[in-house]
Amino acid sequence: MPLWFAPIQVVVATITSEADGYAAEVAAKLKAAGLQVVTDVRNEKINYKVREHSLQKVPVILVCGMREAEEKTVNMRRLGSRDQEAMTLDEAIARLTEEATPPDLLRLKK
Repeated sequence: MPLWFAPIQVVVATITSEADGYAAEVAAKLKAAGLQVVTDVRNEKINYKVREHSLQKVPVILVCGMREAEEKTVNMRRLGSRDQEAMTLDEAIARLTEEATPPDLLRLKK
């Protein structure tokens, strides 16, 4: 399912409870950019969270831990891929907002 069509576009998942505050900050910025976001701060292993949200067909999972909080970065994992890409939060927001724009609106912008 394309990002622009998904009811939940992004899940922000934490590795440890110490990153909960940063995850809330990330989610707030994504919501302010117009994305449909859910935050997963449950006390579960990250692999369990990733698997669960992948089964729900969430297109993008942003993983946040203490290192990401300190560096103001996120690890982006896309549905159907095991690869994670580290990037700044601003870069992630820019990419995701562009991908979340429906194709017909992209043509109007040009």
